Amino acid sequence: MNQAFSCTTPTESTKPSRAQLMLDLSAMARTLIVRLQLPDPTPQFGPDPEANEWKMAAVGYPLWLWTDGPRTVTSRVRAYGITFTLRATWLSTTFDMGDGHTVTCTATRAYPRTARPGTASPDCGYTYEKASLPKGSYTVTATTNWRIGWSALGASGSLPGSYTATRALAVGELNALVVR
Repeated sequence: MNQAFSCTTPTESTKPSRAQLMLDLSAMARTLIVRLQLPDPTPQFGPDPEANEWKMAAVGYPLWLWTDGPRTVTSRVRAYGITFTLRATWLSTTFDMGDGHTVTCTATRAYPRTARPGTASPDCGYTYEKASLPKGSYTVTATTNWRIGWSALGASGSLPGSYTATRALAVGELNALVVR
């Protein structure tokens, strides 16, 4: 059996279209997102339950919620012979509080040491209604949501991204006893 192979140089009809180039670049950018150094999304609580004598959060006491790190991350990545610029912009964080409730926040701030005790967060907070103790802790999951813009070869686009981490949080009840 004779087989014939032919090689041709690309012609205008075989060059990828602008739409195909965009799809290809978008697919490449999607694979490069993992190279972005997004901030650690571990949930943070204020006041810090680890700092009190009981090592727990209290039922009925407002907690401030946030994650650490910058809200914008930019990186230049070279792959496939192409230089991509990736820019991730934080959009929101969703906290699954471990007790069946979730809180989605589009603004957060760390708990300041100057906050008056019992002050609710002006941006992102939660108050537990039921204790996790003595059975254990709630597992709080923070999912940071990002819009990741990319540009390469004069083309650009954006993709959604998310990053998740968990932290255990013991929640108990405090009761006052008045002795006369």
